[in-house]
Amino acid sequence: MADAKRLLIRGGQVYDHDGNVHKPPVADVLIEGSNIVAVGPDLAAHGVEIIDARDRLVVPGLINAHYHSHDTLCRGMFEELPLEMWLLYTLPMGANRSKEELRVRTLVGAVESLRCGITTVQDMLGLVPLDEPGTDIVVQAYRDVGIRVVFSPMVWDIPPIAMVRNRDSLPPDVREMLGTTGRPVRDQLDYLEHQFKRHRAKDTLHWAVAPFAPQRCSPKMLQGCADLAHKHDLAVYTHVYETRGQVLIAREQFGAHDGSLISYLEHNGLLGPRLNIVHSVWITRGEMDRMAAANAGIVLNHLSNMKLKSGVAPVCDLREAGVRLGIGCDNCSGSDVQSVFQAMKLFCLLAAVSEPEPGPALAHEVLRHATLGNARTAGLAGSLGAIKSGYKADLILIDLKDPAYLPYNSAARQLVYTESGRGVETVIVDGRVVVRDRKVITIDEDALRREVADLMRHFIADYDAIVSSRKRALPYMLDVHRQVWEPDVGMNRFIGRIGDC
Repeated sequence: MADAKRLLIRGGQVYDHDGNVHKPPVADVLIEGSNIVAVGPDLAAHGVEIIDARDRLVVPGLINAHYHSHDTLCRGMFEELPLEMWLLYTLPMGANRSKEELRVRTLVGAVESLRCGITTVQDMLGLVPLDEPGTDIVVQAYRDVGIRVVFSPMVWDIPPIAMVRNRDSLPPDVREMLGTTGRPVRDQLDYLEHQFKRHRAKDTLHWAVAPFAPQRCSPKMLQGCADLAHKHDLAVYTHVYETRGQVLIAREQFGAHDGSLISYLEHNGLLGPRLNIVHSVWITRGEMDRMAAANAGIVLNHLSNMKLKSGVAPVCDLREAGVRLGIGCDNCSGSDVQSVFQAMKLFCLLAAVSEPEPGPALAHEVLRHATLGNARTAGLAGSLGAIKSGYKADLILIDLKDPAYLPYNSAARQLVYTESGRGVETVIVDGRVVVRDRKVITIDEDALRREVADLMRHFIADYDAIVSSRKRALPYMLDVHRQVWEPDVGMNRFIGRIGDC
């Protein structure tokens, strides 16, 4: 460590989850190499690069615990649309794309994340084809831009059509649009294990295991994922109970597991501290309690759940059950922005309208979820999410001269309720400055914009062709979507409607 680069962040208000979350005290942060080595007032400044943090709030880097980089270029192409109909367009637009597009879409999402103060993304990538060239491109793009990534290429052996209830009522060509071909289990698990060796977890690269969803994975696949996670000490992420239809799929097709996807995961060795289920809009209270007892986590994605008409996850019940929580932003086409600030604010506001009685202050709690909690989802507790000696030097400097802090009354509340990302001035990842004066300095942003503009001409033409080819499917998909709302499932996750939804 003697030759490691040393940085001193001088004189900022350093946010401490366990300290004064409204007016953090002024302190210095000393960084050596990739780690924080000291936090305190008036630290020695010999042989270090000094970053002046006066009038700045120094905050742990935000972590996005659920993200897919494969549809970044679909941003702004959709408004509200049910998930199963949205898949008609996004599945083909994320598959079999050029190497240039694969690299650019990864960089676009990473640049936006960094500019919004996100220092780590959990990329649950739908990599099609699932191959080494694609993996190499994505890993190198993340290294080039300098963001930390928990890389989790999705695996599945049951085709995408399994996401649709009453799928047998669809014409064969419509089923084909969604996808009716599975993938071999062993090939995918061997691929993952080989990539763990080719691209070893170090510096800013981490791995996790991501079976797409329980209904998309056979017992053999889930058990294989559980074995991999145990062998390599990795976290697991999977989509569970995103829609009302998935509750019905569980009850109608998983009777051997009490009609519960949580029971199905448990039966196949996945319910435990490594597991994080994503969305959980339609989870029952009994399943919440089982998740809490197993120390399994839930990653909430309110932004995409509302835009894709899935409903509102039961925040108050989840908190009451004591389930370990994380926060995600999800796809760029499903939420349009990689902003943990938006996700945190929505967490607090939806909790507020879920309970008429006055509740606890949530701003400092959701900041924990977005940092320490999200680090825990990836198995990185104790190294990410706080500004403490021994932690990785992932942090952001917020400009307190921004109007969002005029007047400045509470760091926690104004970070959650008023910050838009505009105040993010400096971002440090693994001890390296990657954003300075609100600009990513690790790559040429202007060159990236030109690359995107060139690629979008072909991308939009392909998208228009997909939209045209899917017109025939829409009335059939709308019909199966409406059928989802006929049975009583014993819970309601929609708001603002008169009478029963």
